[in-house]
Amino acid sequence: MAYNHKVILLLYNKILALYPQAFREQLGESMEQTFKDLYNEKLRTKKELFHFILSTFLETTIGIVSEHLLLIFKGAIMQGMLGSLGSSASISFLFIAPLIVLEIVNRRQFNEAFPFMLFTVLWLNLFAISLILLPIMQARRTASTTSPQTNTLLTKPSSTLFASIALFLFPLIFILLDSMGWISLNRFFNGPNPEQPYLFGQILSLALISIPIGAGIIAGRPIIHTLRAGGSLFAHPAHLVIVFVILFLFTMSVAGLIADQWSCFMGVQFCD
Repeated sequence: MAYNHKVILLLYNKILALYPQAFREQLGESMEQTFKDLYNEKLRTKKELFHFILSTFLETTIGIVSEHLLLIFKGAIMQGMLGSLGSSASISFLFIAPLIVLEIVNRRQFNEAFPFMLFTVLWLNLFAISLILLPIMQARRTASTTSPQTNTLLTKPSSTLFASIALFLFPLIFILLDSMGWISLNRFFNGPNPEQPYLFGQILSLALISIPIGAGIIAGRPIIHTLRAGGSLFAHPAHLVIVFVILFLFTMSVAGLIADQWSCFMGVQFCD
């Protein structure tokens, strides 16, 4: 099997760039040099080169996830960054990166189109989980004994409880209207010709998946507010239940997709 050596070395260098900055500054250069030396040795002996590349990339990806999670649990990442879209997006991508590698490596001989939609849905679900969960984890780790601040609209338990429940139940209205025959969800999402891409349906799908994400974020605000003031995680049980249910649904969606596509990731030709 022929390899583009420059591309492989460049790709490994790009993967190393995903490590936290402090880790890169301390070990990045030595890791890059070690990979080059081992790669050249495998190339020279022509022994297990493919296995070496795959295992190294997977191991490095796992290491990146571990280092980022370690920073989170130690509270070394700023609270604002944890709540940012960029942080959640990066962590979510790192979780699906091994599956992307498996898809590319194990199905390259079938000449199939890359399943962008599958990985987009996986990423969105993981993004939702991290966007809701990470601020709560950080607040629990950085809890203080200071007096709680005055409640605002986004931290007041009663208003956030009502808003999160309303948002969570909002999609059920569309399901009810569809069951009554007043609207057609299939037409909304797939358009008049299901065989053709339908931009409005894709936008609508993104809008609908953002609703439970918003519900989870809003329900988590009083929890975060209380934890930062040194309070208990269980101070707002109703909010905690809403957050748990939403996280559970997104987690089950991820698990279901991975289980359904696992044979494809493993290289089974007719897996769908």
